[in-house]
Amino acid sequence: MDPFVLTAIAVRFSREGEHVPIGRRGARLLRALLGRAGEVLTKSELLDVGWPGLAVEESNLSVQIAQLRKALGPSPEGGEWIITIPRVGYRFRPPAPEKAGATPPRNGERPSIAILPFAHLGPEPDRELFADGLVDDIINTLSKLSGLTVIAHNSSLFYKGRETDIREIARDLGVRYVLQGSLQKSGDRIRISVRLSDVERAAAIWAERYDRGLSDLFAIRDEIALRLATDMQVIFMQGEEARLQYYTTTTNVEAWACYVKGLATIFWPDRQTKPGEDMAIACRHWERALAHDPHSAALHAMLGFAHTWNARFGWWGDRKAYLASGTMHIEKALSIDPTNAEALVSSAIACLMEARFDEAVGKARRAVDLAPGAPKIATFAGYVFTATGLAQEAIAQIEKAIRLNPHFPQLYLSFLGNAYRLAGRMDEAIATLEEYSARMPGFGGRDLVIAYERSGRHDEAKDAAARLLKAVPDFTISGWIATQFRSDTTEFEADIAALRAAGLPD
Repeated sequence: MDPFVLTAIAVRFSREGEHVPIGRRGARLLRALLGRAGEVLTKSELLDVGWPGLAVEESNLSVQIAQLRKALGPSPEGGEWIITIPRVGYRFRPPAPEKAGATPPRNGERPSIAILPFAHLGPEPDRELFADGLVDDIINTLSKLSGLTVIAHNSSLFYKGRETDIREIARDLGVRYVLQGSLQKSGDRIRISVRLSDVERAAAIWAERYDRGLSDLFAIRDEIALRLATDMQVIFMQGEEARLQYYTTTTNVEAWACYVKGLATIFWPDRQTKPGEDMAIACRHWERALAHDPHSAALHAMLGFAHTWNARFGWWGDRKAYLASGTMHIEKALSIDPTNAEALVSSAIACLMEARFDEAVGKARRAVDLAPGAPKIATFAGYVFTATGLAQEAIAQIEKAIRLNPHFPQLYLSFLGNAYRLAGRMDEAIATLEEYSARMPGFGGRDLVIAYERSGRHDEAKDAAARLLKAVPDFTISGWIATQFRSDTTEFEADIAALRAAGLPD
């Protein structure tokens, strides 16, 4: 039996057999929404339905939608029946039995998805940038949901330009659903096609084509993210549906393009750069983005992270000045959006560098809670936990990040190896750090020397020290100390002693 029945005289409807008055205008709007359940109706379409031939303010529509929501009550899955599509309109959530081919998750199963790089069509030189940026935005939005596993963009990019069967990709990444798409940008028009497949059932769930003005790019992104979450039957925890609908980097196309260029430099690099060089380039892009949209929490958060991380290593000069500028950007981001996970984890790092260890832990945990499916957040939260004596908690987060990002950046190995070491799991620490050192000669060598020396394997510690000095001839223990922020001073002193025992210079 359908949960809703709208009467022909259009002044009331039945909800599970109970008659509920909604008025003629509300009934017209509800008929339009029910008639196209699952589709997005724009505000202008609904205004034409509810107030034909009249010019009225959008606030009238908002009032009617609020009254309809009250009459409809909550959906069985939680949340509203009428879903807001920010800046566009509304969509009626179809009842679960009417889903187009989607199979409800098995008991205890969390839906999982990989969003593959979109094909970029047409002659526009920035088409690839827009395609990669759109995928990254959708992944970041979905990573805020605790009831969904979404593979990181870094890992989906591994399949870019490869002719690989989606069944093999799903198997490699451990997911059930795969989203494929294409993007074509032509002047101020953008055409996006997407298709969601249930690989386990070898079935297409839905396909959609969007042909709109470039200014609608962000609305399309929101529609795709919300449709994916709905059709995979993701269970929303309190507040998550609202975050899904309103999470955004920026609504300014020029700012967004600069933002994505920065991401491409630092998180999806196709070349090797000197430490700090790629981040400096990214910051220049993000500063240009901020000039277009000075009130973007995400842009302030990214700059806050970059400046704070630079302050740790001193790549660009005055560490104290960059920590101050990083903190300024972080505080601005959190004043705009207190739930911005990137800003919170960056703030945790800043607190760590100022020896405010309890505060650092609290902010890192809050960031993880707000973005449970974001591997970058998990990894840097793990870094904070390791430095504050919570190595087991760090291991759990970094191992989660690796599951979410199977083709992970090499930095994950550094953080994981150090967490294993401080948790007393020396064999795992050495194996992980040796792998990191093999992939990135000179990186991770300090922790490897410490692990060998403190395990009583003195000859191997001296060999690791020799390899370190060959890769980084100007290494000094004092330079390393300046990059370390630890709450466990006794353990830290023992680590310094291990470096000296292995023959490394002060």
